Amino acid sequence: MKQKIPISQDALYEYMKDHGVKIVRLAELSRLSKTTFNLCFKHVPHSNGTPRSFSANAVEAINQALPQIAAGLRSCILAFGSEQTFVNQLGMCYDPALVEPIKKVGYWMNLTVMTRKVLGWSYDKKEARLTSPSSYSYGNITKKDVNRINAELLSVAGMLDGVEVKKSDML
Repeated sequence: MKQKIPISQDALYEYMKDHGVKIVRLAELSRLSKTTFNLCFKHVPHSNGTPRSFSANAVEAINQALPQIAAGLRSCILAFGSEQTFVNQLGMCYDPALVEPIKKVGYWMNLTVMTRKVLGWSYDKKEARLTSPSSYSYGNITKKDVNRINAELLSVAGMLDGVEVKKSDML
């Protein structure tokens, strides 16, 4: 069995937030409430004033869910070059058939965060390319975009698959 690297709850939360991985998916796969996740990750104080953190059972459930998220991300790998691929007047090659597969990535990751971080797209550019069929740039997804998205998916999946959250006794 592969040795996993220990990581704190806080480090996992920051990583997932920075890369746009949906915390709600981790909550669902861990069979814990979204409220519990928010309170524990943000260390909201209990009524007695002590900061919240995950119980040992919750940490175990999170550790079992991380490889499932990694597998879900790997299942979203994109393949450029469908029958819909076209070259515009400027010589740019686009594949509009990738709009729906990219939206499926949105089940696991926040697309606005991911496209901004990985592709440098603004919110408006993401909306025009992925959700507005009347837009001139709808479906303008290049092979370079696909390669960057795939690299991010594999990177995040590899990280989530290779770590194990440790129960923190002190914050």
